[in-house]
Amino acid sequence: MPGHMRFFLILAIYVSGLAASSLAQGTERAAGTRKITIIGAPLRPANAAPFALPFATLYSFNGRSGVHWPRGGVAMDSAGNIYGTTLYGGSCETCGVIYRLKPPGSKKATWSYTLLHSGKLDQQGIAPTAPLTIVGDVIYGTMSAGGDPLCGCGVVFKISTNGTGYQELHRFTRKLPAQPLNGSTPIGGVLIDGNTLYGTTNSGGKYGAGVLYKLSTSGSGFEVLHHFTGDPNGGPQGELLLGKDGFIYGTQYGGGQYNQGTVFRISKTGGNFLVLHDFLGVNQPGNSTDGANPEGRLAQGSDGTIYGTTTFGGNPLGYGTAWSLQLVSGQWVYTQLRIFVSADPLDANLPHSGLVIDTNGTLYGTGAGGGQNQSGAVYKLTPPATAGGAWGYQTLYSFASLTSNGDVPYADLLLHNHLLYGTDLTGGDISFSGTCINGCGTVFEVNP
Repeated sequence: MPGHMRFFLILAIYVSGLAASSLAQGTERAAGTRKITIIGAPLRPANAAPFALPFATLYSFNGRSGVHWPRGGVAMDSAGNIYGTTLYGGSCETCGVIYRLKPPGSKKATWSYTLLHSGKLDQQGIAPTAPLTIVGDVIYGTMSAGGDPLCGCGVVFKISTNGTGYQELHRFTRKLPAQPLNGSTPIGGVLIDGNTLYGTTNSGGKYGAGVLYKLSTSGSGFEVLHHFTGDPNGGPQGELLLGKDGFIYGTQYGGGQYNQGTVFRISKTGGNFLVLHDFLGVNQPGNSTDGANPEGRLAQGSDGTIYGTTTFGGNPLGYGTAWSLQLVSGQWVYTQLRIFVSADPLDANLPHSGLVIDTNGTLYGTGAGGGQNQSGAVYKLTPPATAGGAWGYQTLYSFASLTSNGDVPYADLLLHNHLLYGTDLTGGDISFSGTCINGCGTVFEVNP
């Protein structure tokens, strides 16, 4: 099956649907303080050769082990060990695992794989989907399902980097007959500030569209800070960002004024919730092109500008966008950095992942589709030389289906010491035709 067709199968499984347009009671909306600036379709400088930069497959998941689909991306500790999760495999097909990759002692050696924990169906959390957060020798994260046997609504957990001491800090439970009041299905991971942990759920809450919550790193003091509105499963899916101004920034996949998603800001105590931008999608009057359905990680520049992506929208075919939001004279100004298209054979598209930013302001991301082989790509966006100019675009690496290097990069990238680390959902080891006939996924490194 071609890479882009397999991607749409992935999409059918994971896209949760759009949220309704009803607004939360008591929500402070940025009415009168928002401004949209769309600088046309950015100029398209010539792409570099897709295989011109160093690329390495660090690990391929073995189909015989049953562990596959590393949807959550990777994290790294101070010793250079890589940690991640898979959505499937382990104690059961849908349990998922937490793993560690230890770097080799020499360039010719391979990274060593260690399974740290497997989800279990006996009331433990299962199916991790988000990036992990590492503080010292402790890993924090979420499981999108499992936990409460009456609900299976997911958990927040911690575990040591050596694989011991797994502890569920919070189980999302069904408090009402109709829905879990305190949230359900934490697709995104956690943000840690001191001894406080912040996160979101994709569903549940008062309006069924998820919540933003906090609790201590010991598991005490769980509190819902905000209830999102919209259709069920239209809540946040991406990672939260602690801004330079002390506010928490995030995105909602659906919901908002046009049912196409939002960017929001909230204080660490839950006050001053503000919608910074409502995405228009492609169905609004005026042939809107600003994008739809943000779900990846946000990045922040040195001047406070927020950067992100939408998975869809940008043009009627809906292959996604990259954008920025900047506070200028009290107004949040939206600027479009890129419209991803399928017509350009080297252009990445369908960016489920968000953006990471280097010290020089360069942005990096992945598209689950597109690239030279239409099986996904790693790309970079370069700031304009003069204010208001077009951002430069370059495809750094194009994946190909049914190869050892993997394909369909879905998760957020990790930027460490000017190297990019990420995961592919499929590809890699394709020698086993059982669990995952198209390969079980890979962990990779790109030197940009």
